[in-house]
Amino acid sequence: MPDDRPCVLVAGGAHGIRITAVNVRAAREGVRAGMSLADARAAVPILVSHPAEMERDARALTRLALWLGRYGPSRNVEGEDGVWIDTTGVAHLFGGEAALMEDLVRRLAGFGITARAGLAGTPGAAFALARFATVKRSAVLAPAGEAATLAALAELPVDALRLAPETVVLLRRLGLARVGHLAALPRESLERRFASEASSRSRAGQVKAKALAEAVLVRLDQALGRTEEPRAPLGEPPVLSERRSWGEPLISSEALVSEVGLLAEDLARALKAAGLGARRIALSLYRADGTVAHADAGMARASAEAPHFLQLLDAKLSQIDAGFGIDVAVLDAVSAEPLDPEQTTLGRGGAAPEQAIAALIDRLANRLGAKNVFRLAPRASHIPEQAAMRMAPLAPFMENSGLPGAAPAERPFLLLSPPEAISVMAEVPDGPPLRFTWRRVAYAVAKAAGPERIAPEWWRQLGEAEILASDDGLDGEAIDPGQREKTRDYYVAETGDGARFWMFREGFYGAADQSGQPRWYLHGLF
Repeated sequence: MPDDRPCVLVAGGAHGIRITAVNVRAAREGVRAGMSLADARAAVPILVSHPAEMERDARALTRLALWLGRYGPSRNVEGEDGVWIDTTGVAHLFGGEAALMEDLVRRLAGFGITARAGLAGTPGAAFALARFATVKRSAVLAPAGEAATLAALAELPVDALRLAPETVVLLRRLGLARVGHLAALPRESLERRFASEASSRSRAGQVKAKALAEAVLVRLDQALGRTEEPRAPLGEPPVLSERRSWGEPLISSEALVSEVGLLAEDLARALKAAGLGARRIALSLYRADGTVAHADAGMARASAEAPHFLQLLDAKLSQIDAGFGIDVAVLDAVSAEPLDPEQTTLGRGGAAPEQAIAALIDRLANRLGAKNVFRLAPRASHIPEQAAMRMAPLAPFMENSGLPGAAPAERPFLLLSPPEAISVMAEVPDGPPLRFTWRRVAYAVAKAAGPERIAPEWWRQLGEAEILASDDGLDGEAIDPGQREKTRDYYVAETGDGARFWMFREGFYGAADQSGQPRWYLHGLF
């Protein structure tokens, strides 16, 4: 919003049009978020208002939270106008906590975002300092420890504890307007005061007063670090994380590849020291303009080899636009497994055959997509389209996955999915095909073999039978018996020029339990 005139954003609600945000000029005139637009205009007649776009604001705040991952891997949106970040183990990379906070506020100011930041040992204390500290600094820090945290919060209003408005009103009525007043009061005394306030109320009112007192104590304990406060980050925290930053942003792709290679070496060393191998890695590149570029890679087997990491990321790095420059890069081991020692080849250098195959699969999967790299494994089913299943390339074969004792039948090299309908001239009731038309081309059959009968798998239709038997209308939609799977008779047909086709007739001629006439389908090509 421009600062040359008092300007606000407004949104409608149950209590009329309310102000959701104000610019600096409006704030100087005494306009605050939460005021009604009518009251604000009565005080400031030249006030300019624009409708708030809450959904766009929420998306922008989420994008900002993603970019703030440069200050810590765990972060998320806090309410409608805040972001929390866990900076544990990161501050030393910026020269300390104070330098980290200064860098954060300065960069946000460069984007046109006025921010207040608080840093403390607990999320509750950091929230209170960022929103309610009376100092004029943009960043407020509280030393670690319960006593130091309490000293930093003592003069703040009880609103800073993230309490419900009715709870804040009740605390002020009891003379507890500051966090220090509340912390100095014995816990039992607080409960008695709440109970005394509710003594004239009904039984339900007393129960509610007790619940409010417990909520106050929970928030106070969370702010002082007496109890843990669970936090849900934007993404699952990585198993291990390595980062690098540069005073001068990287713009050239050669410099970026070189630095990512060093980052991969750092992560590989950390993984080996922990006895782990990464199964998925994620690279986050934080640009100087407040945007983030991502690249990730998955591995078929756990790895802790830096050249392999860089090889998987190299193709994706060439597609990343550095923009105004990249000043922070973070490489995370998103998932990892214990890395067991392996016997390498003797006498000759290079990786073992299994490792080389795994590396090839990783390159193919990350270039073509993980879903497009697989192997087929047999499945115990006579239905042709269900006789094989896709598996991960390195997944072990299951014992006895095929049909024990079944003789291998002749099958075409290509199955059509789904089978394509054809028109067939054949002897009735179950003679082989004599002529057929497929894709508007007529073929004369010189030789034919069959039939090979494949019946539907009866156990798959038990559920259908139960639905058909139900007459209460609550178990699902009734199934048309004509839509059930039917018995197939397969034939191998060969034309005069040697082309061979695999086709089947679905259903029987004149069968009492089959609705409609049998239909013919082409299922495969030899």
